[in-house]
Amino acid sequence: MREFNSLFSFIAMRHDAARVFDDFLTLVICVLARQTQEDWYLSTIRKYSEDEINRFPKMLGSLFIIYENARRAGEWTDPLGSFYEAIAGNYKKSGLGQFFTPQAICTMCAQMIIPKGTFGKNINEPTCGSGRMILATHIHAPGNYYVAQDMDHICVKMTCINLAMHGVKAEVHHMDSLQNNTPWNSYIINHDYWKTKTPFVYKINKGD
Repeated sequence: MREFNSLFSFIAMRHDAARVFDDFLTLVICVLARQTQEDWYLSTIRKYSEDEINRFPKMLGSLFIIYENARRAGEWTDPLGSFYEAIAGNYKKSGLGQFFTPQAICTMCAQMIIPKGTFGKNINEPTCGSGRMILATHIHAPGNYYVAQDMDHICVKMTCINLAMHGVKAEVHHMDSLQNNTPWNSYIINHDYWKTKTPFVYKINKGD
């Protein structure tokens, strides 16, 4: 993530780091939404200068390379969650500060809880964070459908992107799982991935 961090740091010099990271996640989701979120994209990008805007596609390109390398190796990766953890210590006043289960433990838990060969099941992750447990389970036992929830909108966006880029079919809800409230937003992930092999995120707003 060295190149990604360099590009991010340039933008974060003039803007709040938490806002830059959140906006970047929004822009990625808009890219993966196949032109269904153009208004959201435009309202997000307009606060940045032309020089800053030109850096966002480069950030996305470096991120895609990381996902592709993991895919070719038959592994899972969470570059967004790792970066989120790393910058939390560098921008202490930014509002960032969550830390996620280490990848090795996620893999161990997936292997202990989900029998290998499990296929076609609906699996719930009520506190998904950046989606690591789902990613580990997907590599261990592919072919299942996941329902994920988290009350932190940044976590929800990271999960959407991570699952989309790993070819996971899922739905992700921005909600409080303990209160079981109506989701503030929901996202459908890769509903036609089996046919297109293209990552897709479709946003459903509350009330739609």
